[in-house]
Amino acid sequence: MEFISTTKQAIQAERDKNYARAFNLYNEAMKTARTDATRVKIQSRKAWCLHHVGNHREAQELFHTLLSEFGTEPQSYILYSTYMMKTDRLKQARNTLKKGVERFPHHLEIYLVLASLMKDTDRSNEAIEVLKKALSMDYLTRGNGIERKDIWAELGYLYFERGNYNSCIVALKKSLRLSKEGEFLHYDLLAKAYLKINDPASAMKFIEMRLRFFGDYDPEDLVIKARAHARLGEHQYATANLLQAYAIEDSLSLKNEDMVDFSFLVQSGFFDTLEHFEFEEN
Repeated sequence: MEFISTTKQAIQAERDKNYARAFNLYNEAMKTARTDATRVKIQSRKAWCLHHVGNHREAQELFHTLLSEFGTEPQSYILYSTYMMKTDRLKQARNTLKKGVERFPHHLEIYLVLASLMKDTDRSNEAIEVLKKALSMDYLTRGNGIERKDIWAELGYLYFERGNYNSCIVALKKSLRLSKEGEFLHYDLLAKAYLKINDPASAMKFIEMRLRFFGDYDPEDLVIKARAHARLGEHQYATANLLQAYAIEDSLSLKNEDMVDFSFLVQSGFFDTLEHFEFEEN
């Protein structure tokens, strides 16, 4: 109970930006922490407190002790690399995560953090290889609620960004099979990928699933559905969906690829009747 009480006080002090008090309370909590996993998290919070008051060198040294003192905990690599990413030392963060992958080849979260870093630094090919390596493992330990389905979903996003739409569809459908239907968050991306390969019927299937589970509150979802209707030659329904999208925010914004599908509406002057219409070149 003493540990929980002290930790709660430390967290509140940190939220209040009383970093000196938070640091001292985390020090007290460290004395009664029972596991290395918990000690790693506390050590990280202590280091951030030092960082926020300008003691960057001391913060760096404290973060470095995560690897020297708690190197058997995978979170040490994740928390240390996160600190380096937030302080613009991306190469060092990448090398730390790679070492983490080598040491903990079955720890799912390290792969995702490394892949995310690769993606953010325009190294999508390497990010894809990292995720494929993770998926080649027969067993992966879950962390922070992250599961194998999340790797498939992230891989799907990376393939989409690279223009590899068939691979995107395969990856996302594998993620869907591992998910509960009402909890899958990527129906819209699946629909867009099917539009990219000119399969509007499949696009319609998945965007309608998204609308059924999550409601028709997002104009972008309705635009995707309108595009699928347009490709299927169902111009009346396409127009109705665009008007519904417009009504949500009293405005409508479309991109180049959207306008290609709505050429029949351009010719009819439909968009000239919308007071708040914006065309985004992409």
